[in-house]
Amino acid sequence: MAVRPGSVTFVAVLTYINGILNVIGGVILLITRDQVAGSAGGGVAGITTAAIISILLGIIVIIVARGLLRGSPGARVVVTVVMIIDIVNGVILLFSGQLASGIVQILWSLLIIVLLFTRRANGFFTGR
Repeated sequence: MAVRPGSVTFVAVLTYINGILNVIGGVILLITRDQVAGSAGGGVAGITTAAIISILLGIIVIIVARGLLRGSPGARVVVTVVMIIDIVNGVILLFSGQLASGIVQILWSLLIIVLLFTRRANGFFTGR
């Protein structure tokens, strides 16, 4: 059994945090979408879409993050796909007038993807 690299544990923790923040942020954005749309000049439909995507992705990420700790290659693929979708959602946020949220979401997701594919992480996931 391959020893889990610290970077994979770190990614799993980041992934859990990402999932929790996506759910919380999505709920807050959904509740305040009318105020956000009015103050940011964005459309309510785009903000609502971004909020719902954030909530759903957050739930998926929380469920799958456990598999990362066990070295599941499937979990790594799912988290990577979700992070790519999360990046797209960050772009939607950028165009909805939520610049800071969009930038943070994009950078956070990129960090997780990069750390999932380091040499040691590759060895851990392929050694299963």
